[in-house]
Amino acid sequence: MSRKRSVKDDYKAIAVERIERLFELAERASEKRPELSDRYVKLVWKISTRYNVRLPTTLKRKFCRKCLSFLRPGISCRVRIQSGCVVVTCPRCGHVARLPFKSKKQHNK
Repeated sequence: MSRKRSVKDDYKAIAVERIERLFELAERASEKRPELSDRYVKLVWKISTRYNVRLPTTLKRKFCRKCLSFLRPGISCRVRIQSGCVVVTCPRCGHVARLPFKSKKQHNK
């Protein structure tokens, strides 16, 4: 027997669509109106917490977890590589995110 699709699943699907759309809008607005892109990120955070939707890692890395500002490398954040980690610094609040990565040398071994 197949499981019936609940109303809750419909809400989550709509929430995912809205989250993706808001990130698209935030990317467009980031250069001209950064305060608008920050507002979009705050809306994404509200939607994801209200409907219990997990954000993919690609989207999680696009905003500061502390102040919820939209991060665009080279424009609205500082990105450095430091001993096996990518260090992303938010200029607004100073929050530092360290994201581990494997280099090609480590990956081939």
